[in-house]
Amino acid sequence: MSGPPRLRFVRLIKGVYPYFRSKETGDVPLPRPVGSPEFHRRYAELLAEREARRGLAGGPAQPNESTFAFLISRYLASTEYAALADSTRIDYSRTCALIEAELGAEPFRYTTRAMLKAVRDDLAATPRKAHKVKQMASRLYSWAEENDLVPAGFNPAAGLKRLARKGGVREIVVWSDQEIAWVLAAAPPHVVTPLLLALYTGQRREDVAAMKWNQWQGDIVRVRQSKTGALLDIACHPVLRAHLEQLRASRKVIAFAGEIALTAKGKPFTANGLSGAVRRVVEKIPQMPPDRSMHGLRYAAGSQMAEGGASVAEIEAVLGHRTFKMALKYAGQRLRAAGGIAAMTAGERAGNGS
Repeated sequence: MSGPPRLRFVRLIKGVYPYFRSKETGDVPLPRPVGSPEFHRRYAELLAEREARRGLAGGPAQPNESTFAFLISRYLASTEYAALADSTRIDYSRTCALIEAELGAEPFRYTTRAMLKAVRDDLAATPRKAHKVKQMASRLYSWAEENDLVPAGFNPAAGLKRLARKGGVREIVVWSDQEIAWVLAAAPPHVVTPLLLALYTGQRREDVAAMKWNQWQGDIVRVRQSKTGALLDIACHPVLRAHLEQLRASRKVIAFAGEIALTAKGKPFTANGLSGAVRRVVEKIPQMPPDRSMHGLRYAAGSQMAEGGASVAEIEAVLGHRTFKMALKYAGQRLRAAGGIAAMTAGERAGNGS
């Protein structure tokens, strides 16, 4: 199975239809889609039924409710999980699958920090994934405490440190004005549209890919951020507005609920597909550094706002606090560097008597 969480007793029939398969229950169909709250709720019920039947048959005396597999299934069926953004649910379910693969049969009430550290260290080759496992384990224990499944304050994952990445933390590079110009000139029309949306709204790739025509309302672009849930009204830049007006006319857009950014085949972009499309354009430009990403374009939007004199509150309202700080740092460095060169030039002119 790719994409959905790999739960121990789930099998796909014909690669599409999920079934709960065990010798205690036989094959029982599960709700679709895989990974939905209804799916996990039914999975938890069947897991409990399987354990009950094992107990009646004199099977191994390990109560279902003691295992990590049960804790994970309960969390993934919870209202807290259901309230998360779609992209966050997918991310959490995949990370939970990693934890279940390592600790599924272990009693979570007696798991030690050393055990969780061993799981983290098994993923040392991919520090980001290792840290996500640590974070997810800590979140599971916090949720378990809120639901009286563990004693108050019991969280063996809380004290685990983040593994250092070889070569240090990867820097997200802010695009320069020249790099933006190169890419816009080289990109095919279907990639230019999401690039302009990202540059002039400052939104994450997920929100750019999902942006619909009814979110553009002339003078503003209205965005509900998938990660934070924040509702933003962003002034529509004249360049973006002119592009959208031309695009809508050329497509003869009638269905305003449709996505603005479409692939070359006329299909909506996925977040990963959009990143891939931008990366392929970057790689074809000889003078373009290869480490430019959609997230770096988001920082570039913030730095342009800062250079244009936008206030702290205005930039934070669009980007969020963390991205604002990075953008402001970059913009400040550029402005100071420009000021230094201007002073150098003025000094040289004075020395030459000009």
